[in-house]
Amino acid sequence: MDLKYTITRRPRRRTLSIVIAHDNRIVVRANQSMPDKAIVKFIESKRDWISKTLNFNNACLSLYTPKQFICGEKFMYLGEDFSLLIERGKNRKPELKEGIFVIRIPKHIKNSVDYGRDKLVQWYRTQSYQILNERVDLYRRILNVQIKNIKIRSLKSTWANCSCLGVLTFSWRLIMAPLNIVDYVVVHELAHRLQHNHSARFWKQVEKTIPEYKACKKWLRDNERRFRW
Repeated sequence: MDLKYTITRRPRRRTLSIVIAHDNRIVVRANQSMPDKAIVKFIESKRDWISKTLNFNNACLSLYTPKQFICGEKFMYLGEDFSLLIERGKNRKPELKEGIFVIRIPKHIKNSVDYGRDKLVQWYRTQSYQILNERVDLYRRILNVQIKNIKIRSLKSTWANCSCLGVLTFSWRLIMAPLNIVDYVVVHELAHRLQHNHSARFWKQVEKTIPEYKACKKWLRDNERRFRW
């Protein structure tokens, strides 16, 4: 199988890693000075794992049904499904009211689908920033680490990342997951403040705070398609 991949290089990166996005895009992360031959050798050593992951993604994709931004469609928030209600009326912020996502669309808006989607994403971003700030503050005290700040982005190939400077970036989609899954991702990124790699030491650090981290990783992998729309 001929593998197509993109290489991203960072001067401070110490290890080689491979990230496979939900749409099967393969990204190899490497140090700026890493020889191409070493990268190719690393990829070849991971070929079986890559093949299994691509096949898994394809199987999930065949079962995936795209979300429709219509009344009654289900959207997740903190692990629970809530129905969408679209109303015509004055322009207000979306709200989660009595178990229903309520989005009001002004009468002059013709493309209600794009408008409704944008409004719902804005709502998720706002909730993400609030909740993730709270969870990061809780667990950074437990792990006794410092961070610079938190950013919410539309990450495509990962749930979150931690820069060498201590900037934590999270996908707004993460807030759809149950709180224990959110906590796992938060602890995962904070643990990088102690071990900026995925070594055995790193995973031991994660396990100290989230003993069931392996189950959390599996849940994210098994349910990833539910977050994509």
